This record gives sequence, structure tokens and C-alpha cells, in this order.
Amino acid sequence: MNLYLRSILTVLGILIAGMSVDAQACNVPAFRYALERWPADPYQIIVYYQTAPQGKAFDLLQRGAAERDGTANYSLRRVDVTRPEGKAFAEQRKIAAYPWIEIFYPLQSQLRTLVWSGPLAADRIKGIVDSPGRSALAKRLLSGDVAVWILIKSGHEQKDRRASESLKIHLERASATLRIPETGTDPNGSPVEVTDYRTYPVRFSLVEIARGDPDEALLVSALLKSEPDLEQEDEPVAFPVFGRGRALYALVGNGIEEKNIREACQSMLAWCSCEIKAQNPGTDLLISADWSQPYGGRMVKDPELPLAGLDSFRQNQAVKEAAAVSGKPDPARPRAVCAVAPSPNRAAGSGPIDATTQPAGPGGNLLARNLLVMAGVAGLLLLAISFLVTVKAKR
Repeated sequence: MNLYLRSILTVLGILIAGMSVDAQACNVPAFRYALERWPADPYQIIVYYQTAPQGKAFDLLQRGAAERDGTANYSLRRVDVTRPEGKAFAEQRKIAAYPWIEIFYPLQSQLRTLVWSGPLAADRIKGIVDSPGRSALAKRLLSGDVAVWILIKSGHEQKDRRASESLKIHLERASATLRIPETGTDPNGSPVEVTDYRTYPVRFSLVEIARGDPDEALLVSALLKSEPDLEQEDEPVAFPVFGRGRALYALVGNGIEEKNIREACQSMLAWCSCEIKAQNPGTDLLISADWSQPYGGRMVKDPELPLAGLDSFRQNQAVKEAAAVSGKPDPARPRAVCAVAPSPNRAAGSGPIDATTQPAGPGGNLLARNLLVMAGVAGLLLLAISFLVTVKAKR
């Protein structure tokens, strides 16, 4: 075959293959895509010490860390305060007792708030690595629950009872009446029947936690500090949690009502748009769990999305540590996103939120794009044919 023709046909093949992969529709419910394809971002745990940390407490903390292949989503950094740079860092952070721990949100979350701090002690470390509430949360998500709602009680019996009853009633109703859609879209945005999830059980459950529960101090802090004003609320606060422990926006006080609860539940059942995780609202929680064997096995069959570029492989520890100290965000690897409900204005006593119940799917934009790509491919093909005709004419 003519070398020029071979080259042109190779380029055309790549273009067509790329178009076919990129144009695939994602007929997967948002909650399921998140469970299989969204690794939880790692929290940053810093240990300040004067003598090398050792003992059961530190061993437990090391074993759970992501860099030691632990099952919890946190990375561990040690700061030796006997060194000038470590001492300066500790003084900047106003650390006066050692060994001491600080826990920060994942760099990818853009939240620079301190989640929790305290002495390095065995009883404290157990509560960092795991807790009864987080264990129950992970177990239910792995067993197939679409989402687990966490209710952080206010300490006011009447308010807490009203919020609990509202969640129980409306989550039971949502479990009984909501279903995963059976009509999806093909790459051109046309309707197509989807049967993969026809028999999938739709379940929403509830975990209630006292705001002052010492065993759940890290979980409560991570949730209440995920939005600017939640710690000051003297009301019960509820969070829907899905995927591998991703908490969505909070409902507060009188906002814990039927319309808000149902819309949040619906949004997690809608089809995933399968783009970038970072575009999705929510905050990953620190959870110790093996997410490799979810209910139903592997159900997401679309290809893994490529990384944005080689830079994703080059985020070394120095960059991450500098970002943690300076407060500047670290470049994050893009991960798939499903368009769930956006953060509403959900102050206590506010009316129903206007939550988006359907994600932005492929729709007509894909059709228009595919037509343009096909037109480009056709143009290249005509150019190749014209080139070949010219070459043959010269011979």
C-alpha cells in the first residue's frame, strides 16, 4: 500500500476510534458509578514529634495509611520539630505538646479547614482510623444501599425527634417508590432501553449520631466543617452519603422535609454524565473499608476514562506537602463525575430546595459534535483520495 495512503488511513482510524470511545453514553446510575469508579480522596494527617513516634498508636496510624496500602483514605506526614524547618512549621501552627496530630481535608476538596487535632494516643487513633458510624456506613453502601443518610443530632429532643421521623418516613417512601431509570441514551442522544439495573434494589437508610459522641468526633467534625456555617447551627443536620463515602450538601432543621429528601435521593439515581469527579459537589469522608467487592460485583462496563495528561503521574510528595503548608490547592487527578443535586441554600427553616434531579446527559450536543467529527473525517478522506489521484496522474 502507498506509504502516504497508509499514514492517512492510520490517522483516520485513530480519529474514528477516539470518536467512538469519547461518544459512549453513560447509562449508569450516579450512585453506582461513584461506588465503582470514584476512589475517595486522601485526608492529610500530620504528626508532630520531638522523638521518633513509636508504639501501638503510631503503628496503627501507619498501617491504615494509603501509602502503606491500608484501607483508609489518608496519607501520613511526619514533622520533626527538633529540626529548624519542623520547629518553624509547628510554631506557625501553634503546636505546643508532642506528639500531636492534625487532620486536614483532602487537597482535592479545596477545603483548607483543620478537621481535627489532638494528642497521639491509642484511644484517639482508633477513632481516627475507624468508628462505629463509619463502619456501618461503609457496610451499607457495599451491601447495595443507594445512599446512607447521616443525621447529626442537635441535643434538642423535640427537634431531633422531628428530623429523625421525617427522614425515616420519607426514606422508606423513597425506597418503595423511586426506581432507577430504564430509558437511557445512545451516543447520539437518542433514547435506548437499559435493563442492567431493572432488578437492582433501591434502598436508602439512616444512621443517627449524637453531636457530642466521642467515638464519632472525627466524622461529626468532617461533616459540620464541610460547609462554612454548619458548626454554628443549633439544629439537627442531615447529609446524604453515597459512593465510597461522599457526602452531599446538608439539610438543616426544618429543611429536613419530604421534597428536599426526595430530590436528593432522586439525583443519586439519575444517569451519570461520566466526566470529571472534581466538578461534582460533595466531600469525601475518611473511611476505612475495602471497596473492591460491592453488591452485584462489577456492574460499570464503560471504559476507564484517560487522565488529563502526564502531569497527573508527576504529583510528587514535595508538591503535596508544599500545598498543605501554603494552603494552595494541589493539582488533582480528574475523575468521573455524575451530575447530582447542587448545593442548595439550606439554612434552618428555609423552604424546599430547588435540586436538579437529572444530570446533564449526552443529549443533542453529542449528536452535533459527532456530525462535525464525521464531516472532518470525510474531509480528510476526500483529501487523501485527491492526493492519491494527483500522485497517480504524475506517474
